[in-house]
Amino acid sequence: MGDYAECHKSHPHNRGKTDGCQEFMEDWIDPMECKVCGCHRNFHRKVKPPVKYKTVVVYTKCHKIHDFKFQNSVDGCQEFIPVGKVGEVALVCATCGCNKGFHRNEVTTQVTST
Repeated sequence: MGDYAECHKSHPHNRGKTDGCQEFMEDWIDPMECKVCGCHRNFHRKVKPPVKYKTVVVYTKCHKIHDFKFQNSVDGCQEFIPVGKVGEVALVCATCGCNKGFHRNEVTTQVTST
């Protein structure tokens, strides 16, 4: 079973407004009925658990143009390897010497199990 939050049933005795029930509490006699407001479970908003993602970014081919006359000459660097681990040196490629922003980034997102 899932968790259920506030009730969305409009009640005629409240002029069509909700009764203010903020949580579904299962009745021990009828598990589909709320102990607080007496409404069916379907009138309560179902709370979905948050989805956890694992994102991996890999910086690949360098796209920095080194020949401005012809605008088509790149250096051939195929993978970003940082010079250091922290600070500004982490943004400089050890292979071609350019900034990480010139390298193509491939983002992989996976849903992790809870």
